[in-house]
Amino acid sequence: MGKTKAQLEAELAQLKKAKVAEGFVSVANNLIKYGAAVAIAYFLYKSLDSLAGRETISNIGIKILTDMKVNQWLAYLLGGGGVIYGRSQNKLRKKDIGRYSSRVKDLESRIDPRRSSSKLQPNGETLPEDVI
Repeated sequence: MGKTKAQLEAELAQLKKAKVAEGFVSVANNLIKYGAAVAIAYFLYKSLDSLAGRETISNIGIKILTDMKVNQWLAYLLGGGGVIYGRSQNKLRKKDIGRYSSRVKDLESRIDPRRSSSKLQPNGETLPEDVI
């Protein structure tokens, strides 16, 4: 049978309390997130402000960074991102080959038991002594 009116009202009251708590948590989460960003920006500003008018190693570094144009930064970011992406894909490919190599070997030996091995390593790489 269905719930009584008192049970439904109690459930509704609990749901309302949960929604209010969820709102507070959401606000607190945003305050922490954006407050940290503001604090970082403030402390960065204060650290740069204390160096104003002084010739330091950081000043030389800032000159190098500000002399670059946006297209140079974009090129470095895209190039670095491409290298990181390529390495991660290579690692993933080797991991997948290693995971499936024993299964493929087993299936191939079922079809032809006299089949010879390619003598590749389990991750699909050539043996070091075979590299030219």
